[in-house]
Amino acid sequence: MAIDAKKIETDITLELDEDEITAAEFMAAFENFVGLVREVSKTLDASAPKEWLVKVYPGSAGVGLYPKPGQSSATLHMVRAAVLEGMDALANGRRPAKYTDKAITHAKNISKLFERRQRPTSSVRLWSGNDKFISVKKQVAIEAAKLLDPVFEDYGSVEGRLEVVTAHGKFECTIFDPLGERAVKCELAEELIPEAIGAFRKRVEVFGRIHYRQDGMAVRVIASRIVKFPDPSEIPSVREMRGILRDQHGA
Repeated sequence: MAIDAKKIETDITLELDEDEITAAEFMAAFENFVGLVREVSKTLDASAPKEWLVKVYPGSAGVGLYPKPGQSSATLHMVRAAVLEGMDALANGRRPAKYTDKAITHAKNISKLFERRQRPTSSVRLWSGNDKFISVKKQVAIEAAKLLDPVFEDYGSVEGRLEVVTAHGKFECTIFDPLGERAVKCELAEELIPEAIGAFRKRVEVFGRIHYRQDGMAVRVIASRIVKFPDPSEIPSVREMRGILRDQHGA
């Protein structure tokens, strides 16, 4: 059921214009909506809201977010504009400047909420205040996949901190880029598991067949080797290095 725009009181609102919505659909909508707004807020300004209050509109499937009192109206305007403009940019095949990879994933999931119902038009809308909205088109999911999904592969290596090791379904580890905190999943043969566990929470370089997305960023590795970098405490100091070199020269 459509939301009554005159009753919208929240800064950013997600409208689900469907007569029947399952609990799973509603939870997916809510989680991805909140995730999208949080991710965009983080990229805009340190003063942007980190926690949002929630309002569920009675009589319709509308969920709105608003900040705690004291938030700058100018900052809120930037967040609202960035969320809606970013969704429009994605629908038109452009990467939004204020959308992180996580934000793009959330936007993709929102656009796919009711894809099985095969509606001719979108039943999902994002509102900025109560006077401006944008329909979340199905094209968003298509364009998001082009940006995030791997499109070619090559042999090479990736570096990062190994923070996840799992055997759920298949053997994998996840390393995080120390600069951008991007996660790269690495598929492991069973014989590599001891090496991965031994390198847990260490800086590593993983060699293998790397899957890259359109912009050249690595998203997945079929690993063939894991090399653990030494801890700082294991690296000789300058004085120790001089002693080593002196001993070798004397020998």
